[in-house]
Amino acid sequence: MKALQKNEETSLIPRTLEDLWFLTKIFNKNDEVSGYSFRRFKTDLNRAESGEKKKVFVTVKLDSVEFSESVNKLRLTGVILSGTPEEFVQVGEHHTIDVELDGKIVLHRLLNSYERAIIQESNKTSSETVLIVIIDERKALLAEVKAQGVKFKGEIHNPASKRQTKEFDSMKKQFYTELMGVLKNFEHRIVIAGPGFEKDSFKKYLIEKGFNLEKTSFEHCSSTEETAVYELLKNGLLEKIFKDQRIAREFKALEEFKLHVSKDDGYAVYGLKDVDQAAQFNAVSKLLVLDELMRKTEFQELISSIKDSGAEIIVFDSEDDAGKEFATFKLAAVLRFKLSY
Repeated sequence: MKALQKNEETSLIPRTLEDLWFLTKIFNKNDEVSGYSFRRFKTDLNRAESGEKKKVFVTVKLDSVEFSESVNKLRLTGVILSGTPEEFVQVGEHHTIDVELDGKIVLHRLLNSYERAIIQESNKTSSETVLIVIIDERKALLAEVKAQGVKFKGEIHNPASKRQTKEFDSMKKQFYTELMGVLKNFEHRIVIAGPGFEKDSFKKYLIEKGFNLEKTSFEHCSSTEETAVYELLKNGLLEKIFKDQRIAREFKALEEFKLHVSKDDGYAVYGLKDVDQAAQFNAVSKLLVLDELMRKTEFQELISSIKDSGAEIIVFDSEDDAGKEFATFKLAAVLRFKLSY
């Protein structure tokens, strides 16, 4: 995501679908935002649907923010404050600005430390690569997917034929072994998909061979051609993967924190008073914070100072499972060293 802050304004340009989702964490109710949109210009007051759509530049005061996965748009709805051309804009009426990929939206304020961290996270996410394997009993099609697009890497063919009864098992094993070799050399997320049971058979083989499936998921698709990759993407595969990765990071940090709490070893604190005291001694290694606190002004200075000290900031989404579990703490820290009170 591209972000430029100037003259008390922030210009934002989402480059990927994940960026649109990240923007839902930045825009707040009553924020003032500006962007290009379309308004229906009514020439016949007796017909609500008459007239044509005109391109306008409008500023609205936000009522709601919605990421619509079905149409890959971020919908910003609010009351119109101003706009041009003035003859096509009715100040005081409600309007929705649809933010699409590579579309510019202007937020009429600067970002706080939490929101800057969100931008950094979005850029980190957009650089990740996912390997998609579409498999059936005849072949495996390979494709690398980044937020910027799809690159097909070729196919691995299965030499086994059911007509060759004696050689069938050994040839199928050869096919699986070659494919597993490719997967072992890939460091990022892997998705194995197919229309039938071959993906399940290959999964069983990987487990038998001790292949680490921690970063591997299995999905259904309707074909084994290149269109299957786009089918998976259209059905929200990337959003699901990146959300799963984020939740996994949240749970990992939460479990580390809870382990220190259960041991009572002095390497974990929670609550504003104790976290603030740890920050004064530059003792915070990881800060765990619920997203709702990040929006509160009284917490932003503390969080910003902890971030500047080099600590890792883990923001918990209050709507996911890890966030709901962490909600009892809201603010916590894992320490570099124990404090002596």
